[in-house]
Amino acid sequence: MTLNRIAGLALAGFGLLLLVWFVPGQTEIVDYGWVRPQTLPNVLAVALIGLGLLQAVVDRGDAALDPRLALQAAAYLGFVALAVWLMGRYGFVWVAPAMVAAVMLALGERRPLWLAVGALALPGLVWLVVVVLLDRTLPG
Repeated sequence: MTLNRIAGLALAGFGLLLLVWFVPGQTEIVDYGWVRPQTLPNVLAVALIGLGLLQAVVDRGDAALDPRLALQAAAYLGFVALAVWLMGRYGFVWVAPAMVAAVMLALGERRPLWLAVGALALPGLVWLVVVVLLDRTLPG
C-alpha cells in the first residue's frame, strides 16, 4: 500500500467521521432559511469521502513523506488547535485577527498594509457571512 492510497483512505475516513459524528453533533436543526445549517458541511463531507476513495483507487505516482514538512504540518495543526481554544475562551472577534496575522507572518508576508488588510478584512468577511448573512453566532 502506497502513501497515496493511505492518504486517500485517511481522507475518506475523516469525511465519514464528519458526516456521521461531527456534523450532526455540531449543527442545529432549524425550520427556517433557504439553506439548512447542515447542508454545506454534509456536501463537503461527502466530497471528502468520494475524493479520498478516488485517490485510493486511482493511485498514480509515488509520494514520499518529508519529515520537515510533516513537522511543519503538525506545528500548524497545533497552532489551529490553540486558536480554536482561544476563540472559545476569548471570542472570534479578538482571536481571529491575531491568528490571521500570525499565519501571514509565518508564510513570509512582511508588508504592513497587506498584514493589516488580511488580519482585518478576512475575519471581518467571515463575521459578515456567518453573523449577518447566515444569522448564526460565532464564539465570544
